[in-house]
Amino acid sequence: MLEKSKWIWTDESREKNLFVRFETVFYSEQDIKDVVFHIAAETKYYLYLNGVLTVFDGGLHRESTPGNGYYDEVKLNVKSGQNVLNIDVWYWGNGGRNNTAFSYPGLIFACDSLGIYSDERVKCGILRGYYNPQGLSPSYLYGGYNIGFDAGKDSACYKDAAVLASYGEQPYGIPEKRPIPLFRFSENISAAYKKSGNLYSVRLPHAMQFSPFLKVVANGGEKIEIKSDRYYVNGGPGDCHNQYRGHSYEYVCKNGIQEHSFYNYIFGESIEFSVPDSVKVLELGYRESTYDCDIVNVPQTDDQNLNVLLKKCARTLTVCMRENFMDCPDRERGQWIGDVSVQAPQVFYCLSENAVLLLLKAILDFIRLRKGNVLVGNVPGMTFSELPSQSLNAISEEGMISVYYKNTGDKDILRLTYRPIAEYLRLWDMGKDGFVINRRGNWNWFDHNFNIDEKILENCWYYSALKFAIYVSEEISDEKYREFLLERKHSIEKNFESAFWKGKFYSSGDFADDRANAMAVISGLAAPEHFSEICQRIQCFHLYGRICAGSFMPDWL
Repeated sequence: MLEKSKWIWTDESREKNLFVRFETVFYSEQDIKDVVFHIAAETKYYLYLNGVLTVFDGGLHRESTPGNGYYDEVKLNVKSGQNVLNIDVWYWGNGGRNNTAFSYPGLIFACDSLGIYSDERVKCGILRGYYNPQGLSPSYLYGGYNIGFDAGKDSACYKDAAVLASYGEQPYGIPEKRPIPLFRFSENISAAYKKSGNLYSVRLPHAMQFSPFLKVVANGGEKIEIKSDRYYVNGGPGDCHNQYRGHSYEYVCKNGIQEHSFYNYIFGESIEFSVPDSVKVLELGYRESTYDCDIVNVPQTDDQNLNVLLKKCARTLTVCMRENFMDCPDRERGQWIGDVSVQAPQVFYCLSENAVLLLLKAILDFIRLRKGNVLVGNVPGMTFSELPSQSLNAISEEGMISVYYKNTGDKDILRLTYRPIAEYLRLWDMGKDGFVINRRGNWNWFDHNFNIDEKILENCWYYSALKFAIYVSEEISDEKYREFLLERKHSIEKNFESAFWKGKFYSSGDFADDRANAMAVISGLAAPEHFSEICQRIQCFHLYGRICAGSFMPDWL
């Protein structure tokens, strides 16, 4: 694989936000299809074989396991005679909510069948057309940078690559094979646009992950600025007062006719090009890139408006998938583990099989990148945090691990997760009242709304996680922790009804929370004779729009 190769880079610079082009020339006696080529890069790469873009946005963000990254397996179609392999590597050097920062750039690759290996014989040079734009940087939630490109400086002065480390040596660690497919990408697509003053707007056929391209005539020196319509977005519930910035692009024109296709991807429903008067626009457009899966099942009803909504829901799921699942592709791209548990059932319902691989990766991230015995969200990523409610959700009967196993029958995932689940549950203390004591973690979050019955919700999620852990222990015949799990399960069961049933609803205080009552039913803690009362009450909550801007239920309901 990569054992004969070395990590390489240019000896000119190791600055952040740097683009370096690597070139290897090789010969083949015949045409060969699907030659296996292994490659890893810090941070992203774009691979061309004989001038044809073959991999767009290659590489996966660290980490696979602590301190380690991934390598890609690429299949190349080699022609007889001379072949030229170009690899443009974009080194970030910063982190966000779905990647860890790595302080050393580098590239490593190998193709045993062709005898190609990364070493000092590879030619490389800085792509000097790229620069770091002035002005506002992307939000801290993102990794990567804004991209500037000066067409008048688009050149690389090739020199021999500098050897940084042999395979497997620190600081790079041992890369693991990419567990998900390479990203799917289109050709550049020319699109219609509307002009208003200096602003040219390209309306996309649907919300998508894309990179822009342009073809213009210019005098030279003019600057074109490019953003998505989702460049500025407000925070979610509870964070609406904050505004976050995505990535943007700048292009400095050279004299004459020119075209350029940008790297990186952004998200939105339209592209906004700010073009000076002296520049004549010939074409504007985009390249769509996505996680490699298909929507294969969307329900159809007699209501056409509902059908449109369901189709949009399926597309929303797919644009929230790439290196990891995201709660939103336009603000942070973080893999909130509670969101993954919501997305997991839809993966099996409406997407093709490749989507299951991303769900498996989410589970592996969650388990292998835990912090001690703490199961955290937003991994991989630098701004991970423990939201106990979300982690309990993920390991519950309703969570992503349970959904994955029940749809695949993969007992290896149970063997991997059982002990980490049990050790995580051991972090809670039990109170004298027979219930778990609130574990705040980094963010004691159950919802962004009002009148949240945290005690019932936490005990319901914890109870459901206990039940799933007991189920797993039986499935894999592992008795360790079983006594502990059963003891805590029985404690919550024994005390729940007498402590929380108020005659009309469950509550730990003086208000009724529809979420807590729903979870009492879902977890199995609610007595069946109360189901009718609870269901009627929950329907009333939603019928009256959560009266008093919260979950308070007056006596007359």
